[in-house]
Amino acid sequence: MNLLLENSTFVEYYTYLDELFRAIPELQEYNYLLSDLDVTNWPLEQSSISISGSELFETITSSKVQFIWGVLSAFKGEVCIPSDLPYADGNPRLWQHNRKVQCPGAEFEIVCWDSGATLFIGADEELASKLMKLYPDIQRLDSTIN
Repeated sequence: MNLLLENSTFVEYYTYLDELFRAIPELQEYNYLLSDLDVTNWPLEQSSISISGSELFETITSSKVQFIWGVLSAFKGEVCIPSDLPYADGNPRLWQHNRKVQCPGAEFEIVCWDSGATLFIGADEELASKLMKLYPDIQRLDSTIN
């Protein structure tokens, strides 16, 4: 399922992900490929990086990281790094019906869109249910596309 979080009364800042990871601790159980990053307060040297969910949570909470643009591709096991990295900035394909994750093998992707929206691409029913409970005004992405 693909979801869009924007214009919500349940979130103050869309791309400060520490609250999301705190509210849904299962997100810390994945490994992530972070790509196309435009961030503030990023303490790590690389702009594209493979990182465990627990290390990501520690990094974004301790440094109060804001993701302006970026794609967080979630993997249950080892991270697969494709030759064409997933991207958000300038990617019109994110706004197509029935969008699939960009990164082969990823379970889902969290896409930070210009610090004003967060997309969840490929969320399974369990994750989608938790997101809808946390953010009751989250929308199905396909319903927002003409």
